[in-house]
Amino acid sequence: MKNTFNTPTFSELFPNEKRFTKVLREYLRYHLHKIWCSSECYGLNDYLANNPLWARLFKQDLYRFNTLLETYCNKKFNKKERLNAIITHFNCAEKLFGSAYCNQLVEDREICLIKLNDEVSIYLSINQIDPLEGFFSLNIQNNQKEHIYDSSFTFLSKDQLLISSIQGPNTEFSQSLIKSATKQLYGVRPMFMLVNIFKLIAQYLNLELLGIHHKNQAKYRWNDHSKLLFNYNLFWQENGGTLNSNNYWRLPTIVEIKELSTIPSKKRSMYKKRYELFEKIEQELKELW
Repeated sequence: MKNTFNTPTFSELFPNEKRFTKVLREYLRYHLHKIWCSSECYGLNDYLANNPLWARLFKQDLYRFNTLLETYCNKKFNKKERLNAIITHFNCAEKLFGSAYCNQLVEDREICLIKLNDEVSIYLSINQIDPLEGFFSLNIQNNQKEHIYDSSFTFLSKDQLLISSIQGPNTEFSQSLIKSATKQLYGVRPMFMLVNIFKLIAQYLNLELLGIHHKNQAKYRWNDHSKLLFNYNLFWQENGGTLNSNNYWRLPTIVEIKELSTIPSKKRSMYKKRYELFEKIEQELKELW
C-alpha cells in the first residue's frame, strides 16, 4: 500500500494557539495560502509520501508545512521556488550526508559533530527555533546543553549552501554565556566560529557558501526592525562576503590564518591554539561523511 501525506489542517498547524485575534488572522491566512499554493501542496505531499524519512520530520512538527505556505529561508522565493528549495534541500542532504546519517538526525533531533574542547561542542540539529529559517542548524552548545549560538541553513543546490540565520541566546545570562564561550574558543566570538565551521564544511564538501541578504531574511519586516537585532549585510562583509548577481552574499571557504610572526607576542599563544582548533575541526569533518 502506497504511503500518503496530506496537507495539515489549520488546527494541526496551530494546536496550542488560544489568542482569538491571532487565531482568526492565522486561520484566514492559512486558507488563503492553501488555496493559492494548492498545486505546490500536492507536489510536497507527493514528495513526502515517497520519502518517508522526511515525512517523519514533518510529522514531528506539522508547523513545518508552513515553509511551503508562507516563507522558506529567502522571503523572495515564490511558491514554486519554495517547493523546489524544500525538495532540493532534502535531496542534497541525503546525497551529501548519506541516508543513514539523515535518519539518525531526524530520529535524535541533533548530532554532536565535534567536541571543540572540554566545555563546548558543535552540533548539527533539526532547527527548533523556526523552520521558516531552515530545517537544519549548526549550533554551539556547552556541557549544560545551553545553546550559545545557532545558525540555520539550507542547501540551494547540490553545490550551494545558504546560511539563512544567525541567532544568539536570549536569556538574562546571554552575555556571560557568550563571553565564556569566546574565551573557550581562543578569542573567536561564537557567531564568527559558526561561520568558520560553515567555511570548513563548504570547503570539504566542495560547496559554494552563501549568506542571506538582510532584506531577504525570513524574519525581516520592512516596518518592524525589532525582530532582527543585527544587520546581516554588515555581518557577511565582516566575514569577507561579496554580493553576487542573485543578491546572495558569497562567502570565502578559506579560514583566514595569519603568520604567527605577524601577531603581537602576547597574543601569539592564543592564535596558535585557535589555529590548532581549526585544524582539529577540519580533520574531524573528514571523518563524518
